[in-house]
Amino acid sequence: MRRYAVYILLIPLALSIVAGCGRREATAPPAQNVLRYALTAEPTTFDPALVRDGPTIDLLFQVFEGLVQWDENNRLVPNLAERWEVSEDGRTYTFYLKRGVKFHNGREVTAEDFKYSIERSCDPELASPVSATYLNDIVGALDKLNRKATEVKGVQVVDSHTLRITIDHPKAYFLAKLTYPTAYVVCREGIEADGDIVGNRRLRINERCAIGTGPFKVTQYQPGSKVVLSANRDYHGGAPKLDGIERPIVLDASTRHAMYERGDLDIVDVQKGDLLRDQQDPVLSKELQQFDRASVFYLGLNQNVFPPFRDRRVRLALAYATDKDAIVKVALMGVPQKANGIIPPGVLGHDPGFEGIPYDPEKARRLLAEAGYPDGRGFPTLTLTFREKTPDLRRAAEMIKEQYRKELGINVELREMEWGAFLDALDRKELPFIHLRWAADYLDAQNFLSVMLRTGAPENVVGYSNPRFDALCDQADRERDEQKRIQLYREAERIAVQEDVPWITLYFQRDVELIKPYVKGIRDSLMGHLPHVTTRIER
Repeated sequence: MRRYAVYILLIPLALSIVAGCGRREATAPPAQNVLRYALTAEPTTFDPALVRDGPTIDLLFQVFEGLVQWDENNRLVPNLAERWEVSEDGRTYTFYLKRGVKFHNGREVTAEDFKYSIERSCDPELASPVSATYLNDIVGALDKLNRKATEVKGVQVVDSHTLRITIDHPKAYFLAKLTYPTAYVVCREGIEADGDIVGNRRLRINERCAIGTGPFKVTQYQPGSKVVLSANRDYHGGAPKLDGIERPIVLDASTRHAMYERGDLDIVDVQKGDLLRDQQDPVLSKELQQFDRASVFYLGLNQNVFPPFRDRRVRLALAYATDKDAIVKVALMGVPQKANGIIPPGVLGHDPGFEGIPYDPEKARRLLAEAGYPDGRGFPTLTLTFREKTPDLRRAAEMIKEQYRKELGINVELREMEWGAFLDALDRKELPFIHLRWAADYLDAQNFLSVMLRTGAPENVVGYSNPRFDALCDQADRERDEQKRIQLYREAERIAVQEDVPWITLYFQRDVELIKPYVKGIRDSLMGHLPHVTTRIER
């Protein structure tokens, strides 16, 4: 068997060498001044009030904008609001809008557009899956979502360029929440003229009425093929250096990599299985770049649909049996950082000294036996679900499967799901065991703890509930002293990670990308590449 395994490993290596010999050095810039990089999944929506997945958010960032934005130093800076004031009690924000900002159709943006946009996001007919998470702090937002009011009381138009937003309690993270697409401004007349009908109204944005204020406009969408954006020459921040952006929809990682090598893409994600070959390639090795992200990959243990997970000892057993160091080193080529906790580096509340749960297979076996499953006997087959066509996730999942078989005698089946179907299944909270990423929407521990694991939170898809954890998060959410907030969140994190284990955190994300040498001016942050206002193709 070992001899056959060697042959299996050598065949793809030989094929990669052959492929490398036939590679032409495609370093010349494209004929057009257009940036080309693939969408790794079909866009789930063109509506900022509905979007919830990273690939689609990255697309919509180019088209729609909000009051504030992130910069290259991971700071909150003005965008469509040129400045703002916060009341003494920390509850009322007055935004003074930048004048002369125009929608893609040429009309100037006013404070009334922001009120319309936020109230539309909270319209129960729209059925946004994310508004209750990102707009819930605004006075009256939940009332509108729950059909108890017809407007959002906490959003007031002072005059055409002044907007006032009042929240229920002082919350240090609130301003950062406005960087999430649910708070972006959208064009009412565009939606009402050509939007998708919900009930008896044109309410939902499609590619035809995706009219924002961003540096690029949606020009073309061919489902299963590509999305094309063209530059907004009247952009309030100055015309983009690019004429456009082309996003071919390419689900398969190997196909994306081959397209980059042929010169059909200018940027491509690198799966860890390709990294060694790229590092040894004389051309590609010079084009590799790495970027830290405020994201954590984890295993989610759903206590509501898999009865053994209701026993804390079972959850702890899996955590102690998870060799994260091996997963990072072997499956992921040592690229990401092992995650001992939930909160990533660079996010307010991250604790670099937190050690989490160590790898201890002997303790794992003892806990599983105490729970009634000695050597895994009687433990039902466990299905681990993750996003399809993502080799890094599969490599990690295969190692996890083998670790649990070897150390605990547990049988794990692997199940890949199409991205949209996966998101729908998460909404229904029906998946017992998931391998998933949570990427920061804003750089605050609240976005990882309160949003993801508080009892009843919309994003809590694993059924976790602990009153002590909830109380700490609630107190931290309202605390105005930053150091006190951090300590409260860290205490909550310890309860979740070391005592209750609703998640088994694996690693913090570090992206590896190939970027053509003629692509210049990319701005980056912990949130990802920023809108391509300054990106250019050098000839």
